Amino acid sequence: MPIFALAYPDFLGISKLIPQKVNFLLQLLLATPVQFWVGGQFYRGTWAAAKHRTTDMNTLIAVGTSAAYIYSLLATFLPGFFAAKGLGAHVYFDTAAAIIVLIVLGRLLEARAKGQTSEAIKKLIGLQPKTARVIRDGQEVDIPVAEVAVGDIVLVRPGEKVPVDGVIAEGYSAVDESMITGESIPVEKQVGSEVIGATINKTGSFKFEATRVG
Repeated sequence: MPIFALAYPDFLGISKLIPQKVNFLLQLLLATPVQFWVGGQFYRGTWAAAKHRTTDMNTLIAVGTSAAYIYSLLATFLPGFFAAKGLGAHVYFDTAAAIIVLIVLGRLLEARAKGQTSEAIKKLIGLQPKTARVIRDGQEVDIPVAEVAVGDIVLVRPGEKVPVDGVIAEGYSAVDESMITGESIPVEKQVGSEVIGATINKTGSFKFEATRVG
């Protein structure tokens, strides 16, 4: 950001090219839209919280950056006030702007990550089979997955998807769990092993007790 070049002119060797007063004014010019346009969401959030007589993260950000901004305004336009007290006039426009930009960027990345997670969940749901083969009164019955109840005994044959989560009660097989774990090698399953809905049975047939449905 250009404001950082102005905030640390000695590092770039431009301190002698730009008078301090002009430097401060340029920083003010660059920081103001960041403070009130980019950071406007924090002021709106602060006002919304204030109407409910509470505070939140927006309040902390708005108050903190505003304090730095206002202090810098005083240092820019009233340097004599600080000189009279034996203090140097320093501005912190860059600090306020950096805080706002970093937090807004963080929120954007968080929203993007949540969107990707939601999309992954939707795809995972789409991988689930529509029906399940359960044992009812000693007979194999195909029913919608939504009708599978906890405790039902479900039969899965080679090549079929596991309809719901459960624990194997009978049989032995290897299950492809790559869509969950990313591991391409099928995982061996036996009596007592847990199976996960939407994974694919690769070899033998097995029966399992449904432990989590819906």
